[in-house]
Amino acid sequence: MENITILKLMIKDHANLLEYLKVVEDKIKHGGKQLQKSFHYFEWNLEKHLFVEERAIFTGYNPEHVDEGYSLFIGLSKQHNAILGKLKKIKNDLKGGENVNISEFKQMLIEHKNYEEMNIYPKLDREMSEGGKRLIIERINEVI
Repeated sequence: MENITILKLMIKDHANLLEYLKVVEDKIKHGGKQLQKSFHYFEWNLEKHLFVEERAIFTGYNPEHVDEGYSLFIGLSKQHNAILGKLKKIKNDLKGGENVNISEFKQMLIEHKNYEEMNIYPKLDREMSEGGKRLIIERINEVI
């Protein structure tokens, strides 16, 4: 486990989420049969990912500079809320049989992923103790 970092683990989960979203996108574009099932699978995995971030990571990180550390998480929480709001709209549009374009949502996820991978996870890997990181990694693995 020594070579595993929070960043590496979450990069892998981000890649999986984007693959699940690609399946949904392909089914929307090409009229794939199990669109609702694919969307539900993506939605569930995205919700688990956000849960892991907000529970395992937020509760395990105690920044030395409280204002700086928590300001990162305020921005992250706002992004999560925006993502979940957009996800809910897409879900409702799909249920209503409306034509759905997820390109804006996909871009939002990519920007969020990049923010986390450049700002949040490296900071956690740098500033947390090995024991704290190990605990978070174990929690991440339990959920993911």
